[in-house]
Amino acid sequence: HFYKRMESHNSDYGSYCNSPTDFAGTVVPQDISTDGDALQNSPLLPTSDKEDTVSNSDPKHECDFPLDIVKLDMPPGTSDQEDRYRSDIPGEPLKTLLSALFLGTGFIATSASLAFTHERVPDIKPLPDIVLDNIKYQSWGLDVSEYLLMISTISALIVVLLHSHRLVILRRIWLLLGILYYYRALTMFVTVLPKPDETYTCMPRRNTTTTVDYAKRVLTILSGGGLSISGKHVYCGDYIFSGHTMTLTMGYLVIKQYSPRRFILLHWASFLVSLCGVVFLLLSRGHYTIDVLLAYYVTSRIWWLYHTLAHNQQLKSRGEHNFLDNMCWWHVFRFFEIQIQGPLPRRYSLPLPKAIKRFFRVSFTRLRRENSVSQEIFQGSQYEI
Repeated sequence: HFYKRMESHNSDYGSYCNSPTDFAGTVVPQDISTDGDALQNSPLLPTSDKEDTVSNSDPKHECDFPLDIVKLDMPPGTSDQEDRYRSDIPGEPLKTLLSALFLGTGFIATSASLAFTHERVPDIKPLPDIVLDNIKYQSWGLDVSEYLLMISTISALIVVLLHSHRLVILRRIWLLLGILYYYRALTMFVTVLPKPDETYTCMPRRNTTTTVDYAKRVLTILSGGGLSISGKHVYCGDYIFSGHTMTLTMGYLVIKQYSPRRFILLHWASFLVSLCGVVFLLLSRGHYTIDVLLAYYVTSRIWWLYHTLAHNQQLKSRGEHNFLDNMCWWHVFRFFEIQIQGPLPRRYSLPLPKAIKRFFRVSFTRLRRENSVSQEIFQGSQYEI
């Protein structure tokens, strides 16, 4: 809201409140040449609280306050205007480092869960699946799916690194991936499904497995990054839920959320890459359909839930208005997002140190100045000729 003092010189307003003779001898003549703008200002609706205290029985006092304060309601600014004037958002690299460590422990937990689950995989035929039972098996589908997964991940990483608030985005992604990996480690361990692809080669099970054997399995899984094309994903049992679908979905959500809005072609390309990755995964029988559905549901919901919390300041405080504070990771979220006010502005810059950016900026400015001076000298010499 803003207030503006307005003085009325409108004859209609004066005739409504008082007759011209009532102001005889009290109105000071004014110079029109100096008060031309003031003559155009007249309050349409009086808003002074003092009018309410004046008795309606005395018409002489109805306009004792010709000078009044007019209150105007301004429309709320758009998101682009808020982004333009929003204060600088702190990077807080320590929090980003903590989220990276959390992601690392989550991936280790998933690998350890797979190392234990491998011994409990039932040696029976695949479970009935309405999708897998009605499509033709393609052995090359898993490799294609993982190549698409890498394309989606690299594209999302490029988008994040080019964003001006890359540290904030990285800790959000790493925190969510860490939560998903811990959740996946639990779900694959409590319910073990048989292999959906009977031709997939798994390491033989041992009757006696020592702690050293489990540690070696974990290191083997970690070194392969959880991908079959590395040749080190030789342990079975990590089905509920699909890690491939989780990563493909996360890659699309990152690109859609943090790339420029006008990059619609990039958004659709990312969506198609993720969708095709899931389709080829099912063609190769790398997962059951239920694994894929659960992975998409859990990943997309936790992503939208986290960003809803991050974009609303009221949801960052505990109280009767916020039932989401009952989530086990809400306190970690609040620690990471307490300094972030609303959505991140879509600003982009090269991921270079400030010293290097300053060097290039100064060099470019000096080069432009030298070019402009040389051009002026050249034009002056032409005029002399």
